[in-house]
Amino acid sequence: MARAVLMGLGSTTVKLVSPAVNRENLDALLRLLESGEVRAVIDKTYPLDQAAGAVTHMLEHHPSGKIAITA
Repeated sequence: MARAVLMGLGSTTVKLVSPAVNRENLDALLRLLESGEVRAVIDKTYPLDQAAGAVTHMLEHHPSGKIAITA
């Protein structure tokens, strides 16, 4: 939130959104992902046995997306 304020020009309004995790919201999210209106940006994936490397990457770099740990 602080980053959003610092990056804004002039006044910036930041709101927290905590959507309920339920079937209706998950279906809506699925439709948005399938339509391409929303897309997940994955910077890098790591296998579970390299989770420590994922944390190091997150702390030492500025990922351009999410870091995913796979099983």
